[in-house]
Amino acid sequence: MKAFRRARGAYVARLTDDERYVLAAAASDVASMLDDDEAPATDDLLAGLAHDLARPTPRPDDPAVRRLLPDASRDDEELAAEFRRLTQADLRASKSAGLRRLAAVLTDRPGKRPSEVVVDRSEARALASAITDIRLVIAERLEIRTDEQAEAIYDVDAVPEGARQLVAIYGALSWMQESLVTLMLDDARAASDVTPPDPSSGGPSR
Repeated sequence: MKAFRRARGAYVARLTDDERYVLAAAASDVASMLDDDEAPATDDLLAGLAHDLARPTPRPDDPAVRRLLPDASRDDEELAAEFRRLTQADLRASKSAGLRRLAAVLTDRPGKRPSEVVVDRSEARALASAITDIRLVIAERLEIRTDEQAEAIYDVDAVPEGARQLVAIYGALSWMQESLVTLMLDDARAASDVTPPDPSSGGPSR
């Protein structure tokens, strides 16, 4: 795996076939966790919205899904329940769409180099968020609650053998996300770095 870099107006990383498919499978798996089995099978957006608003929206049973769809308030259960009823369906759909798009980008083969993973700048923020969602799910499965616990999982001797693949995926995603976000932040700073005009240059004054 090679970090993201700027190339051809996009962010480009290089991954092996195995890395591609493992990470894409993780994205698809988390998207499936967010699927709403009770959603109506209809293309009528108004009917779907009416269905979502009318039915109760309980907290997810899976603690990993709860990390993706957290309570709006820890102190006010009524407020949290109402917020879920109004927003959870849209949040599920948007997160699932981002994760499935990430899976597609990871398995796409654009250009002449099949090892390249190409992220369009217009999609970078959404895909970085999708990576965060996968990391949150893995963190819950590994019982990571603090920064210290996140660092400790890389101690091979302290990690159960059955969890080592999850640790490897978590580490790869963390490193991949860091390289992508670093480029995004650098570009955002460059775009906002506008030098004010020098009054002595004869430009218009206010």
